[in-house]
Amino acid sequence: MSEVLAVIPARSGSKSVVDKNIRLINGKPMLAYSIEHALQTSLIDRVIVSTDSEKYASIAREYGAEVPFIRPAEYATDTSLDLDVFMHALSFLEEKEGYIPDLVVQLRPTYPIRRIQDIENMIRYMEVHPDVDSMRCVAPAKEIPYKMWHMDEDTGMLSPLMTDIPECYNMPRQQLPNVYYQNACIDVFRSEVVTKKHSMTGDTIAGYKMEDNFDIDTEEEFLRAKEYLLQEE
Repeated sequence: MSEVLAVIPARSGSKSVVDKNIRLINGKPMLAYSIEHALQTSLIDRVIVSTDSEKYASIAREYGAEVPFIRPAEYATDTSLDLDVFMHALSFLEEKEGYIPDLVVQLRPTYPIRRIQDIENMIRYMEVHPDVDSMRCVAPAKEIPYKMWHMDEDTGMLSPLMTDIPECYNMPRQQLPNVYYQNACIDVFRSEVVTKKHSMTGDTIAGYKMEDNFDIDTEEEFLRAKEYLLQEE
């Protein structure tokens, strides 16, 4: 069996929805939902929250997560990369505890709605496919990149975004390949992908198809998730 670590990155700054990571949704901080998802997943051995805020850390501990460190400010800006956050977390755990997980599950706190079965399915997939570096959730894209363009801002001239199919922009959408976008719900990757390959995905990336997307980045998305959770109660 693999040693599986769940990491929930929850910085305190947010411009779109203020303090959205701890904003109450149906009486519970948003962060708490992801902690509960991780704790309810039988294949996850350890759950930590990476945050730059003592207030967030206190909430995380209240709901059962570990907070072994406060994330340094340089890894908690609007432009901080996931790679920096996870390199810091994994390096800290190895240096301070000698702890090196086999697999890491990223659960973003902006997703209060997930299926535990999806998390377990992705972990199991990674366990039986040792040649795969990472697995990402994807959902069908509503917009088709085969009908998208680059525009030269000076001349106004267009050039197609996709060039693998000649004049794909003139074809019926039914004849074009299915495309997916990463919906940020669940990521599973090998810890060495971060620490040795310095990547969040590595070279071999599997996709896990989902139909729903409950990532919260706007007030409208917050209200939609709130309504969904009320219906589920």
